[in-house]
Amino acid sequence: MQILVLTESFPTPHHPGRGIFIREQVHALAAHHSVTVLFPRPFWPGIPSHWLERRARHLGRREPASMRPGCQVKRPGYLYVPRNRTIRSRQLANLVRHELDSADPPYDLVHAHWLSPPGLAAVRAVSGTAVPTLVTAHAGDVYRDLAKPGYLRMAREVVQGATRLIAVADYFRDPLERLGATDEQLRIIPNGVDLTRFHPAERLAARADLDLPIAGPMYLYIGNLEVAKGVMDLVEAFFISAPQEAVLVVAGTGPLWPILGKRARESGGRLILRGWQPHDTVARYVAASNCFVLPSYGEGNPVTVLESLCCGIPVIGSTIPAFLPLIKPGHNGFLVPPGAVRELASRLLDVLAVEWDPAAIARDAGRSYGWPTVAERIIAIYEEAMAVTGKLNPEHRT
Repeated sequence: MQILVLTESFPTPHHPGRGIFIREQVHALAAHHSVTVLFPRPFWPGIPSHWLERRARHLGRREPASMRPGCQVKRPGYLYVPRNRTIRSRQLANLVRHELDSADPPYDLVHAHWLSPPGLAAVRAVSGTAVPTLVTAHAGDVYRDLAKPGYLRMAREVVQGATRLIAVADYFRDPLERLGATDEQLRIIPNGVDLTRFHPAERLAARADLDLPIAGPMYLYIGNLEVAKGVMDLVEAFFISAPQEAVLVVAGTGPLWPILGKRARESGGRLILRGWQPHDTVARYVAASNCFVLPSYGEGNPVTVLESLCCGIPVIGSTIPAFLPLIKPGHNGFLVPPGAVRELASRLLDVLAVEWDPAAIARDAGRSYGWPTVAERIIAIYEEAMAVTGKLNPEHRT
């Protein structure tokens, strides 16, 4: 099977953490089929860079990160118009059409990530052809962007034109159905986890590797340092209730870095602030912790939570739809209402009092979220889509 993946988010040497879950999905799919990633490169002659979204500044004129055998990345350029999804969708569609027309052997399907612009571009590019299109809705393109002017119309066109829709969380079902998605069209498949990296490991050895305190409990937060992630709620709750010998490790970057840096300097070593971490090192931080905490106000299908569970580490998350199918209170963590600092503080103590079963937590999570399982489910949807359009041959089946 020849698969074309369209995305505007993918790792680069300049920003190796962006869209890493898409690269991991591509690697998992490439174990079975040939995958080409179309990762267009924006350029903006004569436009001051401060007019651009951060996404464009990160991705323009950058080479992609290295790939495993069986997949490749193409970076055709296109003229970038800031903050205009309509024009961007049109230009991306032209790039997809050119790739489809010039491919030898031809592509069997197109898989776009995010409803718009990539999803819209893919749907328009294959219009009038027999090439099936799959579009994955990840997070903000459903629970945030649908409220933006003009986006609703674009999202509705994607839903009407896609052969199959994949949502990473079940609570996306209702908004996508309101856009016209059918039961036959919509599938729920979570993000995946690389189980060769994320698995139970010896805690003290991981702490020694990372130059972290060996004794005492360790709470961990990894993610963007912004208010919506609840990281300031976590810091406040930690200083309310955590044992004196406990430490809170916060890894990431974002607008709250200066504030958190000041708190860390004043904490006497209890708040440890680390910047962005590569994926292999993230696994070591998770292994070093007693608990992963993400008291977020909004999520799609948070990969850091899945990775922590696959390491056998309990998670404290929020009572928002994204966490409800992932965290079973008392079995693999706890849930607290977003913004409920006092309740979060109480749960930071509770999580240390429970005798968790790391092997059971990791086993249950690995069965659901390991990339081999997730990739097989995605390939089954590819076969469905090709059968619908008459492109499925017996040799395509896995």
